[in-house]
Amino acid sequence: VRILLTAGVDDSVKMRMKDVTIFFSDIAGFTTIVEELDPEQSMLLLSRYFNDMSKTIDTYNGIVIEYIGDAILSVFGAPVRDPDHPTLCVKAALEMLRSLQKINHWAVGRNLPRINVRCGIHTGKVLVGNMGFQSRVKYGIVGEETSIPDRLEELNKTYGTNLLISQSTYQRISHEYFVIRPIDFMKFRQRGEDAKTEVIYNVMAKDRLGQVKHKLRPVAVLHRKALKKYRIREFQESATLFREVNEMMMALMEVDEDVAATMMIKRCARCLESPPAPDWEGIYKGT
Repeated sequence: VRILLTAGVDDSVKMRMKDVTIFFSDIAGFTTIVEELDPEQSMLLLSRYFNDMSKTIDTYNGIVIEYIGDAILSVFGAPVRDPDHPTLCVKAALEMLRSLQKINHWAVGRNLPRINVRCGIHTGKVLVGNMGFQSRVKYGIVGEETSIPDRLEELNKTYGTNLLISQSTYQRISHEYFVIRPIDFMKFRQRGEDAKTEVIYNVMAKDRLGQVKHKLRPVAVLHRKALKKYRIREFQESATLFREVNEMMMALMEVDEDVAATMMIKRCARCLESPPAPDWEGIYKGT
């Protein structure tokens, strides 16, 4: 409310088309988590989580639109105007993911479970403003673009990632601040001029400014080369590069596998067995 008033938003019902960046997050497996907790414990955990996440969103000039169960929907660029809203949103998301360490440390001390979060970010034009009727007004967003962050958040399950951004967001952020790799090709819109194939990206980390770069930057560069080979149908070479990505991630991140890379290795093998159609745009339709 304070942010809305400061930004000069009154209580009249009206919406305007604006260019914004939309953030959507969800706690992984929270339905299963709450089944093992008392209602009071669930509320305690959610309250701490929402409090910390909301503070970070506020810090980067975003505003929480609503809490949907354990999910958070927020917008950057309105009502607080800032032309750098795509970069601010991605910075906020990384800060939120980093703050999970404190939340989980706090949770363990109270016999509460650790949590992991998946995030999706998209930049586009939507209707923004007060919606509803005179006696019940809510600040919100409406439009086809509003569903894309939700879909990106869900896609994290497929790639084993925790932060995916759309091509439109990627094109407008300051890349020097982040370590980013292209992950896959996707169509978010099925009709009209906007029904085109887009690249989706995984923001891996916040980069270090200066001469010493983040340890994951070489991985991101190699992953980009591997996906480029995949797109031009050089599947054997692509698979070789993705194997290198997987080995580097296993060593650097101490994980059993890099799901995004191993998934692409399997895709390359299937594409070698059954080559895609001549008009293929990189979108994988196999199982």
